Amino acid sequence: MSGRVEPAIGTGPVAGVGHWLADAAALTGRGIRLTRRDPGTLFALTVMPVIFFVFFSFILGSGMSVPGGSYRDYLFPGLLVATITFSTVPAVIAGLHDDLRNGVVDRVRSLPASVSAALVGRAVADNLRNLVGVAVLVVLGLLAGVEFTGRPVALLGGLALLLVYGFAMVWLAAFLTVSLRSLGAAQMIGTAVTGPLGFVSSLYADPSGMPGWLRVVAEHNPASATGDALRAWMSGQAPGGALWYALAWLVTAILVFAGLTIRRVSRGLPANPR
Repeated sequence: MSGRVEPAIGTGPVAGVGHWLADAAALTGRGIRLTRRDPGTLFALTVMPVIFFVFFSFILGSGMSVPGGSYRDYLFPGLLVATITFSTVPAVIAGLHDDLRNGVVDRVRSLPASVSAALVGRAVADNLRNLVGVAVLVVLGLLAGVEFTGRPVALLGGLALLLVYGFAMVWLAAFLTVSLRSLGAAQMIGTAVTGPLGFVSSLYADPSGMPGWLRVVAEHNPASATGDALRAWMSGQAPGGALWYALAWLVTAILVFAGLTIRRVSRGLPANPR
């Protein structure tokens, strides 16, 4: 008999990665199924972009102008970012709070499954949900005559950047939910963060007309950088520094908030969230 020991099947780094991906995919599928079965969520995802587009494009935008182009063309990339900003955070807070209250997270922790994979899978599902609002806005923009002069590869790059932005918003909301544990407190802090993020920015107007201190805030806002990069891509121009500035903000936010959220859940959470 030889003293050689054969490696066990299904073990090792490759198998570990495979199990992690399977766990993440399972939670992503669960999140997508829950969204499809929730008419209220689908209604909100559809109606919010319509309200934003009509209000800012036709009501408020009727008296707005930008040098060298159409205000609607300037506004449209900002509306894409704003829709994700204001729809993602409250939806993620409410959904994850329900999972905590109903013991879903505790059940995942009791199974031979990766907590990080479960949270990442849920985050991916929450982020993919943003595509509904983006699709609605694109249809509205085409019907209203918004010009898309960028190359197809640039437009795909813009969609990828929107998903990165949405992923950062998902993890921000998840961190608030597991840290505060109170639904009301998480929603209040979420609104306090997304309000300035969405409105003190270049999403709706050129910040050059703002007071000096406010202009500095708007110009260094990650939402502004994301909107500026999208605006450049849609008009057939290079996004330049706006793209790298946005990615630096967003990737840092994802790493920080995802790491803190996963660490918090892995260590266990107090019972009975409020």
